Amino acid sequence: MGRTEADRIRGKSGWTIAPSSEHGCGVRSAGPHGAALRRGLATRRDVLCGAAAAATGIFGESCVTLPPSRVPHETLAGGLEVRGTRLYKSGKPFFVSGINYWAATTLARDGDSAGWDRVRRDLDALQALGINVVRTMGGTEGPDTEPLRIVPSIQPREGRYEEGGVHGVLRFAEEIRLRGLFAIVVLNNFWPWSGGMAQYLAWAGQGAIPYPPPIAGGTWSRYEAFAGRFFRVDGAREAFRSYVRFLIPRLKDNPAVIWELANEPRGTNDVGPYRRWVDQTARLIKSLAPGQLVTTGSEGQTASPEAAGVDVIEDHRSPAVDFATFHLWAQNWGWVQPDTLAADFPGALALARRYVEDHAARAVRLGKPILLEEFGFPRDGASFDPGGSTRLRDRYFEEMYTLVSSLLPDTPMVGIMPWAWAGDARPPRPGDFWRPGDPLSGDPPHEPQGWYGVYAGDSTVAVIRQGSARIAAFAVT
Repeated sequence: MGRTEADRIRGKSGWTIAPSSEHGCGVRSAGPHGAALRRGLATRRDVLCGAAAAATGIFGESCVTLPPSRVPHETLAGGLEVRGTRLYKSGKPFFVSGINYWAATTLARDGDSAGWDRVRRDLDALQALGINVVRTMGGTEGPDTEPLRIVPSIQPREGRYEEGGVHGVLRFAEEIRLRGLFAIVVLNNFWPWSGGMAQYLAWAGQGAIPYPPPIAGGTWSRYEAFAGRFFRVDGAREAFRSYVRFLIPRLKDNPAVIWELANEPRGTNDVGPYRRWVDQTARLIKSLAPGQLVTTGSEGQTASPEAAGVDVIEDHRSPAVDFATFHLWAQNWGWVQPDTLAADFPGALALARRYVEDHAARAVRLGKPILLEEFGFPRDGASFDPGGSTRLRDRYFEEMYTLVSSLLPDTPMVGIMPWAWAGDARPPRPGDFWRPGDPLSGDPPHEPQGWYGVYAGDSTVAVIRQGSARIAAFAVT
């Protein structure tokens, strides 16, 4: 497909798909990106090699590096800790059956009684599905007049933290604790739908944000080059550190909180500064909250690691990062196309399996736990209609839950988190973009509403319940 079409369907990972071509597996691969992905993926044998090494303590050169050093951790009562390549709770292994619910803290803000009621209903529903970890935004930046942003924001102006928004984060975290759940709290964002790194750059005098599609005239490459400058602009980084120093001490004693540096940070053209930022920020968080876990929010290898400036091993080497994350996006990466979704499905599923197994193998070499933190699949026929069928998505989810569950006993894989919970919210204009006054559902403001959201009435909910039950055989809840 041409550049314009690639930009149109591109969502959360944001890289450009090369013209597709047919390969033997029957999927339209993302051109040279898809070929590079195939060359870089581990086989099941690699994963088993790593599992054998982890089980026996005998590590061959091709299997694993030496155990990583770690910043000292002071486990909070009822909290999580890392031992080797496992998460532990109260002395027993803990496995994640989670979900992305990025809107929760915005809905929980002070003064929004309807939003807070919805959050508690949603948490009731999620707990009934066996969910034990929820991932949500802990930082959103204004101005609230900017396009396609989460509003109201927590930080409408640099250094001004809106009381109602801050209370939403604190109230949600406390509710999670009272329910015996855990929350991954995301502090920043490489993408502009919550403000994030681009907004910190704008505040630091780096110019207007060159918004990507769907903003007219925008390109993803120009936006990514701009956002990547965050890692080497002192003023932008310091403004973010100020928010970290403000928020984290208020939650440092909550055992339910896991801190995440950002949603999908990537090095692009600034890999060295990016990895220094990961290490420095993770160490700052550990100094403020030594009893809570820290992770990155990384996409992992993506389908084009060199272009994205990512390496799941190197990006998680910091002694202050407790576990690794990775994301998986079949349509965003060009493994399926909207007009040939069913025909492309078998090949995409094969690539997804290999991608997950590859990350399990890389985590063995890293010596840390790893979490499949985001994955999703469109509705049948690429429909955005909330009433549309989800036969292919249900099968895709079933396969991912089955695969991840099979990896839990013998690899550093620790769980799975689909994207994203919408509950009872429905977009008023399916397929259009979010506007102020629309309900916040599973799809962020910059994406077509109804693309990946999981509604309470979807058949996918039963798949999540069954997958959670399978993980519960291993998990401590």
